[in-house]
Amino acid sequence: GFPLSIRKESSKTIHDRVNELSRLLDIEHLLDRFPTGLSGGERQRVALGRALSAYPSFLCLDEPLSALDEETRQEMYALLKAVQRETGVTTLHITHNREDVERLADRKLSMREGRVEVEMGSRG
Repeated sequence: GFPLSIRKESSKTIHDRVNELSRLLDIEHLLDRFPTGLSGGERQRVALGRALSAYPSFLCLDEPLSALDEETRQEMYALLKAVQRETGVTTLHITHNREDVERLADRKLSMREGRVEVEMGSRG
């Protein structure tokens, strides 16, 4: 809720938003823990919650799944799709992983020989 406190939102508004996002991201049990005590997947979920707390219209995620094990990566695919569906936030997901692109993208931008190419598609 830090971005909301900077905006001088009420304590109730901040509390409500933190609770809403913690339910969406399944991190209610992590609210009182420090980052050093979190797994990679838990850290990613908390970071996503922090980013979403200010009601952004756009997110830029740079390799958010690259350090995760395969099981956690699969969980995060489902979570990121749910977040997109629930919040409607436009997300630029930067990755070198083709599976990330295939599982999450509805548009793909690729760099080829210094040019940007756009492909339309549907999420898997």
